[in-house]
Amino acid sequence: MDFRRGRGCAGIRFWHAGGAASGMGRAAAIAAAGMGIVAPRGAVAAFSIALALALGVAAPRTFAGPAAFTAFGAAAVFAQTEALVVSGRIVNRTPGASGGVDGIPVSLHMQSDDAYETIDAVTDADGGFRFDGAARAPGVIYAVSLRYQGALYGREVDVGADGGSPPPLTIDVYDAVFDQSALRVDSASVLFAGADKATQTISAMEIVKIVNDSGRTFVPGNQGPMSLLRFGLPPNSDGLQVDTRLLGADIAQVDRGFAVIGSVPPGSHDIMFTYNFPYDRSETTVTKSFPFGAESLRALSPDESMELAAGDGLWETQRVDIGARPYQLIEAAGIARGGSVSLELSGLPRPSAADRLRAAYGGVRYEYAPAAALALFLCALVVFAVARRRRRPA
Repeated sequence: MDFRRGRGCAGIRFWHAGGAASGMGRAAAIAAAGMGIVAPRGAVAAFSIALALALGVAAPRTFAGPAAFTAFGAAAVFAQTEALVVSGRIVNRTPGASGGVDGIPVSLHMQSDDAYETIDAVTDADGGFRFDGAARAPGVIYAVSLRYQGALYGREVDVGADGGSPPPLTIDVYDAVFDQSALRVDSASVLFAGADKATQTISAMEIVKIVNDSGRTFVPGNQGPMSLLRFGLPPNSDGLQVDTRLLGADIAQVDRGFAVIGSVPPGSHDIMFTYNFPYDRSETTVTKSFPFGAESLRALSPDESMELAAGDGLWETQRVDIGARPYQLIEAAGIARGGSVSLELSGLPRPSAADRLRAAYGGVRYEYAPAAALALFLCALVVFAVARRRRRPA
């Protein structure tokens, strides 16, 4: 997995993402300041967007997260510029809110291509804040962030191009809730995109729509690793890439999958992830677990790659066209919390001897290729000698 090791907690291995933040928007990426998530790239990204549109979910946006900033670079960019005042107010939108909004630290982030600077303030008795030391500069993105009851909130600031200061901001916050019963899955989609005959791996992508209609922001981890937002993966999966719009989210590897560590405010939120998993026969079974249940499930696979069926036979396989390409589709509804669904993949391609040889060469670094070729030649020579000796008459 493309992650850098970060801090840890009991029972999990934790990383900050090693790639660009994606799907969070610019304010999220700035406020998180390097706490983004690895997102699908290249052909995977293009296919992810196309499938997201076909399935009726929000397609991911992309943003290159902050690079390495220096105090010298920040001074060069933000010096000798027009003064700018950024102000606003925090409002607790929780029905029957109990938490106050006074005395909360708030940060203004200013980012350009090669510089980064922050200014800090504290809210007054009414939740108001004001930054007087900001400066307007070309090519700079501005955003405000804060933490409230353990959850991260943020908004991008539109400073306009005509001069002057922007209108006051309003940032909505909510009381925290730590019980996972505040969350449910509205829809889950899984695509088995194809099977690689040479490497004996299947490429998959999933889109899960998490809904929080509790009126409070879910904050994970308060009750240990099992209270995290967890997602299961098939055994020995690799190449995991995750895309989410949850502000400042991190990824942790947990038993049998991964967890998204980020607060979940009220509303619906898409989490998209891609991965590969191995198979060693012409058929395999994938069991998907749903700790939050799912109101609907869609499973898809291309017609030409494999056969798709529900393991318990409860749902029929349909044929549909997506983008003029034929797919097999299984739709299920009403999956209970803690339930699971088994999906059977059959007709998987098996490698020939030539495919295995190509796979072996494909995994060898270029500088080692001559030695590898010599080793293969010596093995073949030994086999030939033994066979010839057996054929020699006594």
